Amino acid sequence: MHVASSTESLDHLYRSHHGWLFGWLRKKTGCRDHAADLAQDTFLKLLALPEMPALREPRAYLLVTANRLLINLHQRSRVERETLQALVLLLEPDSEPSPEHIVAMRQLLRQVLLMLSEELEEKPRRAFLLARLEGLSYADIAAELQVSESSVKQYLAKALAHCHGRLYGHL
Repeated sequence: MHVASSTESLDHLYRSHHGWLFGWLRKKTGCRDHAADLAQDTFLKLLALPEMPALREPRAYLLVTANRLLINLHQRSRVERETLQALVLLLEPDSEPSPEHIVAMRQLLRQVLLMLSEELEEKPRRAFLLARLEGLSYADIAAELQVSESSVKQYLAKALAHCHGRLYGHL
């Protein structure tokens, strides 16, 4: 397909099926905002393809793509919920960590690492891990990543903003 016909085809697909897909997603999620985001992401997946496929059943294709995105959303929500539950356990005053406390800390660390590895670019993720897990200074992190200290500060700010957004629902 030519670029123009691919663009025209996607435009036609969007105009013909966006409203229907949005309605289906709104019923599935119960949230207008999540439905709008998922509908947009579904069409962005098509836009990201090197060439627009010939679709015999466009609604079926859109449903499969949207359903995969919906599953990813539910998995992220589950991880976030479990992370918050682990945080509650961690914040309970305790003089000596109980086995449950240690397990909760490990689960939280695993979930944070998963979140960081899937959602952050490499350098912000590495800067965050070097600072928080290794306790390295900005200068040491800059040397490790071969960037300036200013870049390290930007990476850490980005990572912290991302974590805050995920914990408090801004992302």
